[in-house]
Amino acid sequence: MIQIEKIWDKLISVGMTKAGVAGLMGNLDAESALNPKNLQNSYEKSLGYTDESYTKAVDNGTYANFVKDCAGYGLAQWTYWARKQELLSYAKACKKSIGDLDMQLNFLLKELQESYSSVLKTLKTTTSVKTASYCVMCQYESPADTSEKAKARRALLGQKYYDIFATRPETINKSISEIAQEVIKGKWSNGAERKEKLTNAGYDYDAIQTEINKILYQATETFESETKEKKQIKISMDNKIYSGTLIEE
Repeated sequence: MIQIEKIWDKLISVGMTKAGVAGLMGNLDAESALNPKNLQNSYEKSLGYTDESYTKAVDNGTYANFVKDCAGYGLAQWTYWARKQELLSYAKACKKSIGDLDMQLNFLLKELQESYSSVLKTLKTTTSVKTASYCVMCQYESPADTSEKAKARRALLGQKYYDIFATRPETINKSISEIAQEVIKGKWSNGAERKEKLTNAGYDYDAIQTEINKILYQATETFESETKEKKQIKISMDNKIYSGTLIEE
């Protein structure tokens, strides 16, 4: 879940709408199951590699035909030789593995900005998951199967990510202390549901709970201290009143 959320947050951060991100992620799911090391399944047997071994061989140079082997690879299943060449060159320039998630996301955004600007514009403006999904499928991915059934399947995958992430609490860049205060105010539900929500949002539940205990302990100490102080003031005032009465007598 954390890796999937990382993809969502990265795409949101560049200005895509929630529907746009969902539509794009649905397509990436259909292509690679959101696995940046994914080697096209139909090529694993013929090339004699798994996802991991292919990635390692490309990285260390023992496999030199990455560009022209016609095998789809990575999040977007880059297949055409020119795009695979650019991906490989980009990875080397970044000094990253060809299967690195962050590198591939940045390369994908680079492609959209430089070669698929109309697709990027749609992803930054649309409020329809279906519109985003169809746009990515037909103008960016261009798979062999563009039937209505295939379109519908990708749109449903996109809707799945929209349902998971679009209505979650906005938590990016919030500290553990801030989230702990939100929990205390009841913004994250209770019990098992609270734990699930915090975990799905990428937070360390135990760290949040520790911070909550710390805040509540400090609040209790402050309350007890203030109460004790008020009692002492009252006693002091009572004594002064009594003393004053004695003098008057």
